[in-house]
Amino acid sequence: MSVQTLRDLLIDLRPAGPPPEEVRRRRQALAEFVRQVEPRVFRADGRTERDRLRGLLGWDDQSLHTFVNSTMVVHSSTHVSMNAFAPMLTFPWFCLRMTTAERALLGPGSPSHLRTQVTHNNLSDNRWKPHVWWRIDSKGELRRTPLFSKAPRFEHQLLLCQPTPEIPTDDLAEGDREAVELAGRATNFAYFAMIYRMSLERQAGLHLPDGTVEVPIDLMNAFSLHGSDAFAAWRSALHRCGMGLRRIGADRELHAVPQERADEFIAGDPLVVDDTSICPNYVNVGQAYRLGLSVTMGAEKMSAYEAEMNQVLEGFFEALGEEVTTPQFLGVRSIDLDRLAPLPEPVVSGLRPLGGKPSFPLYAALFGPRLTPALDAALDRPVGDLAGIVTRTW
Repeated sequence: MSVQTLRDLLIDLRPAGPPPEEVRRRRQALAEFVRQVEPRVFRADGRTERDRLRGLLGWDDQSLHTFVNSTMVVHSSTHVSMNAFAPMLTFPWFCLRMTTAERALLGPGSPSHLRTQVTHNNLSDNRWKPHVWWRIDSKGELRRTPLFSKAPRFEHQLLLCQPTPEIPTDDLAEGDREAVELAGRATNFAYFAMIYRMSLERQAGLHLPDGTVEVPIDLMNAFSLHGSDAFAAWRSALHRCGMGLRRIGADRELHAVPQERADEFIAGDPLVVDDTSICPNYVNVGQAYRLGLSVTMGAEKMSAYEAEMNQVLEGFFEALGEEVTTPQFLGVRSIDLDRLAPLPEPVVSGLRPLGGKPSFPLYAALFGPRLTPALDAALDRPVGDLAGIVTRTW
C-alpha cells in the first residue's frame, strides 16, 4: 500500500468548479467594494504607490479578475500582528501549494487565495502578541521592539483603533525596511500590520502575483452589512439564531449590542472604521463561505470546533434565506519548522530572555526567498511526518 504524501493530500482537496452566477455576482460586488473603500485602508501618494499597494493586497485588476472567476478559492483567516507563529505562519504556503497544484491541472488564472485576517483583535491577543515585534536588524542581530503598552487600561482596545507606529528604519533589515515603509501608508495599526506581513510574504514567494486577495474581517463585515436592507436582514437572522452584532465603542473596545437596543443602530459608513459592526466569530468565517470556497484552513483550535461552527452556520444561512455550500477543510495542527527551516541557535536561545518564540519576520529575514523551497521539502514526505494534519473532503 502506497504512503500518502502531503502533496497527494493537497491534490485531493478538489476545486468547487465554475462559480454559480449568484456567487460570481457576489464576488464581483466584493471586488468593486474593496476598490471603493481603499481610503479606509491606505492613503497612497500618487498613482504609482496606489498601484503598488493594490498589487500587494490583491486589489489590482488581474488579481480581482482571477478571484471573481476562480474555480477554486482557498481561504485562510489568521490574525493581524507584526508577528506570526507556527503553524499559522505557514498558512500562505499551504494555500500557495493548493493553488499551484490546481493551476498545473486547470491552467493559469483559475485558483485564488482569499485571506480574511482578523483585524478586530485587541492588544491582549496573547497568541499573536501584537504589542511587540521580534525581528532581525540590519546587522543580523535579534531585536525586540515594543509597539504598545500592555497596561490594563489599554489591553482590550482594538488594533483597528490604534495609530500606525513610528518605526525608525535606520537599523531595519532590508526586507523589513521595504515592508515598514509601505505599511506606513496604512490608516491604522491593524492595516499597518496586514500590509507589513503581506509585503514580507510576497518577498518570500508565498503568493502568486495574481493569486491572493486580502479582505480583512472588518471589511468583510462592512461589505456584508452594507445598506439598510442587508443590515436589517443580517441582524434579524442573527437574532433568530440567538446571536447579535458587536460595535466599536468610544473606549476603542468591541461591545455586544443588546437586543433591546438593536433598533438604535443602522448600517454604518463603510469608509469609517468606527462605524463598523462585527458579526460573531463563526459568522465571520461564514461570510467567506458565501463566496463559493473550495477549501478553508484552520489551526488546532478550528480543527476542534469546525464541525460545530458549520452546524451553526447552516442554521444561520437558513435564517438568512441563502443556500451556501460548506467548503472542504484543511486543519494544520502543527508543523515541524525546526526540521524544515531551522533558525540559527543564537537566535532561538536569544528569544527566550526576550519573551519571544520563532516568528515569521525572523524566517523572512534569515531565509528570504529560500523559505518557500525549504517548506516545499514537506510535500513529498508522508502526511504526519512533518505536520499534524486533519482534513474533511467532499
